[in-house]
Amino acid sequence: MRGLYLFEYAHFVNFDLAIGADIGEYQSRAQEILKGKFFPDTPDIHAPLYSFFLAALQKIGFSIPGIRIFQTLLNYFSWIALFFLLLKRSFPVNRALVFLAMAMCLAPLIFHPAELISESLLLPLMTCAFFSFHYAEEKTFASRAVFGSCAGVFSALALLTHGMLLGFLCMESIFLLWQKKWQTACFFILFSTITVAPFLILQSCHYGKTTGLQANTGFNIFLGNNPRANGTCYLRPGNLWRQTHFLALKNSTERGISTNRFFLEKAFDFWKKSPVKGIKLYFQKFLMIFSGKEYIAGADGGFLFCRTDTMNLLRFLTFPVFLLAFSGIWILFRKKEELWSPPLILAFSLLIMQILTVTSGRYRLLMFPGIIFLAAIGACHINWKKWLIPATFVFAVQFYMTYSFVGFNKHEGTALLGQAHFIKGNYEHAKELLLFAEKRCKDSSRIDNMLGNIAEKEGNMELARIYYQKVTKAEPFMPEGWMNLANVTPDISQADKLFRKAINASHPSPSADLLYNYANFLYKTGNHDAAEKLLPQIFNSAPDHIQALNLGGLMAASKKDFKNASAYFFRAARLKPDEPGYWKNTAITARLAEDKALEKFAAEKYMQLIRKKRHE
Repeated sequence: MRGLYLFEYAHFVNFDLAIGADIGEYQSRAQEILKGKFFPDTPDIHAPLYSFFLAALQKIGFSIPGIRIFQTLLNYFSWIALFFLLLKRSFPVNRALVFLAMAMCLAPLIFHPAELISESLLLPLMTCAFFSFHYAEEKTFASRAVFGSCAGVFSALALLTHGMLLGFLCMESIFLLWQKKWQTACFFILFSTITVAPFLILQSCHYGKTTGLQANTGFNIFLGNNPRANGTCYLRPGNLWRQTHFLALKNSTERGISTNRFFLEKAFDFWKKSPVKGIKLYFQKFLMIFSGKEYIAGADGGFLFCRTDTMNLLRFLTFPVFLLAFSGIWILFRKKEELWSPPLILAFSLLIMQILTVTSGRYRLLMFPGIIFLAAIGACHINWKKWLIPATFVFAVQFYMTYSFVGFNKHEGTALLGQAHFIKGNYEHAKELLLFAEKRCKDSSRIDNMLGNIAEKEGNMELARIYYQKVTKAEPFMPEGWMNLANVTPDISQADKLFRKAINASHPSPSADLLYNYANFLYKTGNHDAAEKLLPQIFNSAPDHIQALNLGGLMAASKKDFKNASAYFFRAARLKPDEPGYWKNTAITARLAEDKALEKFAAEKYMQLIRKKRHE
């Protein structure tokens, strides 16, 4: 099933790209880590560990498709390991086999591990924690100490991967103390604290203020507790999403508070004014968590989920598993059998966390070890002859509801595919997809900026200006629109004002691309000194900015500083070794700088690339 899904997914244009909601953010952070930036400029909105995991895989040579396959295998073998763990716990073989069969065929367990999201790392970590809990049940002090500590470390690493695991650490600690497993509890709590605390201390010292695990906790609570909340991630990535965050940042800055506190205050205000509606919303989220629908957190997931034949067939199995899990609870209640407590506590903790925040297919992913455990018991003990007719009726109703449910927004998905074609240079097809998406998907900074860029490449500067003006009108607080508009504005003084608006919009941390574009504009309009002053700012945030290195080489060459010019061009050439122009510039400036060794090396590289292109 997993191989078939990956085979289908490989035919999508975005299979080898890390784009989409959250995915792009994890990838950007991973790239910063690879460049030696341990902490981002501002506290990260995501828990940190997955970005480091992603960076490590890319460091050792994994491509994006390779990472998707590796994560899929990692999760696959985690389920195999859990199957053998059940056998070690004397779980009846027939139940264990049903557990394994369900784990192999549930759509979310195939879909999410192939995505570049933090949830794909959680099951392997928690599988290690479950094994540690199992061996911590041994009677010897050494076993409790060693494996209780290991359980704490793996659970804490899961927390560093996703903030939702905080509920599990708290509930598991309480459970161990309640069961009077004092030694295991002490080592679990101690080593989970030791694992998380250093990161929090280092991060707080770095930013000069107390910071949590991730910067968007308050927003997640607000998202599920406000007058517009519907239980899911109703606020889609786009204009409104960015506007909400911008206004929160502006308001919190004016009041001298954090954005987390601002969003939490909004959530508390909602509960003060509408407690009845809040209770109804919590009940609604409880029901949604156990539905057969996949509630997607980002703009990309649902679209892909429903676009592959594998997922379209397997998604109908989700609700039956949830239903069987409830029958498993009833059977355990009647038979008083021993529970497999860690995965059940994990499932319950994620249930509570989703009721407090929002329901999501991603967030309920780690509920499945406990849910499938219960479902396997229910499937093996239910009297099918007695319940066959009502079960068939219920499944038929849910089949219809799952079939009729549109778990994705076509315009969001089309925008994602349009972006992928844009990145790959398929501008004609990208334009077609983006124009379709633009009709209903309000995401100016992404869609209209790309359409404007395509218009530029077509030589239609007037149309490009129209698109960029739409961006600045819809999202005046986003710098990219002002920057792009400046680049296609022929009037020099007006273009300069637009660049300054872009820099003001990005205060206090203008991006390296924005500073490069402004520096390039200043250089072309003859203001060489001002352009040169921007280079250190660019290289501070992006030392390997190829275009800025090329611009630095041009500036140095114009001042006849050929030694520095050749150094700039050589750095650019090494970063993009397949581009002959950089090697040519390196060879020319090295000759003028009388650096014969560099001249010879660069000239040989240049000739090799020219011969290769001629041969092709």
